[in-house]
Amino acid sequence: MPPDSSAPGDLACRTAAAWADVASCGTVRATGTAAAAFVDKFTTAAIGTLAPGDGAEGMFADVRGWVIALAAILRTDDGLLIDCDAAVAATLRDHLEHYHIREDVALVDTTHDERSVAVVGPAAARWLMERIGSDVPVKPLCHRAVRCGGIDVAIVAVDWFGTGGFLLRVAHDDLATLHDWLASEGLPRADAATLDAMRIEQRFPRACDIPEKTLPQELDRTARAISFTKGCYLGQETVARIDALGHVNRTLSLIAVEGDDAPPAGAVVSCGGEGMGTLTSSCWSPRLGACGLAIVHRRGLEPGATLTVSGRTARIVNRDSSAEA
Repeated sequence: MPPDSSAPGDLACRTAAAWADVASCGTVRATGTAAAAFVDKFTTAAIGTLAPGDGAEGMFADVRGWVIALAAILRTDDGLLIDCDAAVAATLRDHLEHYHIREDVALVDTTHDERSVAVVGPAAARWLMERIGSDVPVKPLCHRAVRCGGIDVAIVAVDWFGTGGFLLRVAHDDLATLHDWLASEGLPRADAATLDAMRIEQRFPRACDIPEKTLPQELDRTARAISFTKGCYLGQETVARIDALGHVNRTLSLIAVEGDDAPPAGAVVSCGGEGMGTLTSSCWSPRLGACGLAIVHRRGLEPGATLTVSGRTARIVNRDSSAEA
């Protein structure tokens, strides 16, 4: 049955503002005079012209063009913060270090030194502005250093959970103080499952949604995360070849499934008895019901295709509506 979503924080996520811990955040910190130029050689994003306080979404791929990580790349005064899923942070750091020779750049996995809290909901920006002033970033992945509750906090604007979302990044030892400040200011706390449902609705993939041998364009974030005008980078030949071809054979998709229970990750998405993909994340959504993410073969995305997930009728959810594709 659908989970109980009547808790104040879970309702406020969608109607006002609320906060929740983000346990899956990982970070690779790149510092040094060559940090931006070095990292730019390994990501699909154009980061060479970013100013401190700006950010860009990008993917890191191996030499074959297969995605290692999807990341938020934040420009700082002394280099870059590369925010990715905690599950792949160490792998990404080792990947970059493999190509590091003499450049003035230090690459450190700081995942265990930092923590993030999400403040989300249609009133999240106003709530933050009322407490810390107008210096709240609005454009996705822009970020500012502020003081909240007597501690240093980096606020990052994100749209991973819908419009008007933010990450509040703090040192590991300051997390409890941040929790206390949010509670003292009257902001309700949401359940982690509610935050994950909002992420799934927005089609924002975690590491679990990016299986081995996934190509950058298959994640359906080309406009956000791939630059076709920047200089050379590792994996660019594959990206350019796909762009010239005009399509990929699989695409990350949001799928609504008939029934009251969210299907488990690993459930097969079928069309006419043939497997088209596998669910990698799933949830119960107040807007869509049972749903999940899967990289689906384009035959399953064709108009009129009849999909099933674990024997239950399913449909692709368009980006701009809940209509069938």
